[in-house]
Amino acid sequence: MRPESSACINSSEMKSQSLDMSEELVSVVSDDDDFMNNLEENHLEENEDESDRIMFDDKIANVISKQMPPNASDPQNVDSLIAFQMAKLSVADREKAYMDVHGIPDLVEESPELIQKSLSELEHEIDMLPDKKAYSIAERLDPEYVRDRDFCLAFLRCEKFDCQKAALRIIRHFQTKLDLFGEDKLAMDITQDDLDMDDMDAVYSGAGRFLNAYDSGGRIINFLVGVPKVYKTDAVCDIFGSTTYFQLRRAFYNIMVAFRDNAEVQRRGAVAIGWTVGNVNGTAGDNADMNWKLPRLHEGTPMRASAVHLCYTDDTWKDSMAVMRSGLNKQIQVRVRVHHGTIQECMQHLRRHGINPTSIPVNENGEISDQLEYCRRLEQLRKHERLKYPLRHIIGVPSAQDVLLGKGTPFQNHAGNKSLRQVVSDRYKEYEKAQKGLKKVIAKEIVDAIRGNGGLFLKQDGKKWIPVNGEVAVLKVSAAFRTLRLKGGTK
Repeated sequence: MRPESSACINSSEMKSQSLDMSEELVSVVSDDDDFMNNLEENHLEENEDESDRIMFDDKIANVISKQMPPNASDPQNVDSLIAFQMAKLSVADREKAYMDVHGIPDLVEESPELIQKSLSELEHEIDMLPDKKAYSIAERLDPEYVRDRDFCLAFLRCEKFDCQKAALRIIRHFQTKLDLFGEDKLAMDITQDDLDMDDMDAVYSGAGRFLNAYDSGGRIINFLVGVPKVYKTDAVCDIFGSTTYFQLRRAFYNIMVAFRDNAEVQRRGAVAIGWTVGNVNGTAGDNADMNWKLPRLHEGTPMRASAVHLCYTDDTWKDSMAVMRSGLNKQIQVRVRVHHGTIQECMQHLRRHGINPTSIPVNENGEISDQLEYCRRLEQLRKHERLKYPLRHIIGVPSAQDVLLGKGTPFQNHAGNKSLRQVVSDRYKEYEKAQKGLKKVIAKEIVDAIRGNGGLFLKQDGKKWIPVNGEVAVLKVSAAFRTLRLKGGTK
């Protein structure tokens, strides 16, 4: 079963952060006409067959296994294909694309009747799809999770209640989840406890994350910085390549955290910013496979990317950005804008498209400026996940609140073990004066306090960590009191 949803972001907070820029944005849409007209004039000689070569297959469930075509890194070729897609749009659809790019929302008015009708139609559309192996496995594991009303609504909102598209997106979601996390996690929400060390490095690097900020249309900002570091190779990464594998898992986790519990974010979607301006980590083009697959991953999530802005200074990034653009589906491709220039120039481009530059967490050199605060927010999120979701039988990476069972400096220097020793020191005199039965009560109170703060008592099992039961945890605390007694107690 799925835990009860609890929105992480307040809708009123979202609206207060959104800029009141609609009138200004309407006036600058005409500037965008020049950009697209120039694109079309220079790149309309491609035929339809060639344009479809890079686009998504309409009905496939596995959206990240398809290999990158050889011409995906050619900026001129990608411009031609996108111009062809833009030329095929109706006047109304082109206007919608312009509005999305400039942060002017087009929301669906929800009603109880629309929701009920759509949920019923969605179930029918899923039944009609032939390629749903991963979905069927998840349904067998936990039918309530798969058919959860709020879960299904997230995908309906993503596709603006187009039930056929939402059904396909749900099928892709479970296939993507199966490929990245395996069958045992298919019917559960992914938490930080499900991630391994390389996944956690990717998440906490801040290279790809959702900001606690919104554009003028109230859309949450997805901020992507440079090319993340290369991670160690592992046998499980053979399908995707090591860096790609960890970054896909990172992206999947981040998207689901941002969208799974927040109806307003689901309704409004996201605006993505690719930031390679100034001093960014990594080098351009060193992982074309990742640049190709990350945009495709979105098709297996409830995130609707209403607009994408790619900002760069160094021309060596052009090929990488072409790959990113080619990996997007047709609807999003015509909502991509590429901005070239200095930090200040790119910030002004974003402002003209409804994004407040002060919401972008970079310094004057273009580097991330809020890394410490971002990591603290992730740690708080992990506490929330521990208290909300069922306890995992295996933990990939201990948290700072966890107490590790074992001997040696690495265990004793862990943050959670240090905190335990401080608590033991603070209650040492009380513990020593207590009768035998009360000593156990004090030890249990300490265990309960640590668990109530999102901490666990863990023993190591190879590369994984196993939570121990309450009795073993109490013994660990009691042993900490005895160790302190042997050292002469508190001063």
